[in-house]
Amino acid sequence: MNKFGTIKNKLLTKLTESYANENKAEIKNILTTIKENKSFKEMYLFYEEIENKYIEDKEIAKLYVEGLSTYFGEPIGNWNELNMFCESLKSKLSDIKTQPNELYESLDVLSEKNLLSNIEKKVKAKKKLVEHLTTKKEIKESKDSTLVPNETLLNAVLANNFNVLYSNTLSESQKEELKNILSIPYEDLIIKSNELSESIINQVSTLISESNDADLSNKLKAVKDEVSQMHPSRYNYYRLNELKNGLD
Repeated sequence: MNKFGTIKNKLLTKLTESYANENKAEIKNILTTIKENKSFKEMYLFYEEIENKYIEDKEIAKLYVEGLSTYFGEPIGNWNELNMFCESLKSKLSDIKTQPNELYESLDVLSEKNLLSNIEKKVKAKKKLVEHLTTKKEIKESKDSTLVPNETLLNAVLANNFNVLYSNTLSESQKEELKNILSIPYEDLIIKSNELSESIINQVSTLISESNDADLSNKLKAVKDEVSQMHPSRYNYYRLNELKNGLD
């Protein structure tokens, strides 16, 4: 299979840039194509899901990775159709530059045809995947059912929730900020989100203790509860930054 992870990252960047430039025709063209290809959509959502996947038992994680390797290596289902679709997207996105994603790169290696020349590369990719799967992710479960884990522009679009991430009221600086957030590797995003959440909760707690206004205290407590329930995601990281700026 073509390098799906690379295509996924490039596609997200392209959509983001098109939105920032208000190129509605380009956005519509890309999204219409994606929505009509079920195989691509399913693979995209799998790549999203595995970012948060945790398997405590290392032996089970190894078996899971071997299962993925077998699946990627077999010409089953609509594999040829997906390859053709990825190839068409690859040519359209050839000029897009993205940040590397080690997890996606490891998955992409598994999808390569088995050759004597890439055995070592595949072994290293499997090792990285096992390490990723057996590393516990510090993700809080959100009670807000309208939010999707690891929200990105494309994922929101596939969920018919485009306006949750972007609205016509965003300024150019806000659009630029969102573009930067979308380029952050997910491992770094988790760390940054947790640090920002902790900082905001501490700041709000101080304001509550210093406030003599009952209404203000109730509002601050509501903010504190909301921040505590936020799981690390790109959209939530944007929301936390907006909240932090409002408190400063």
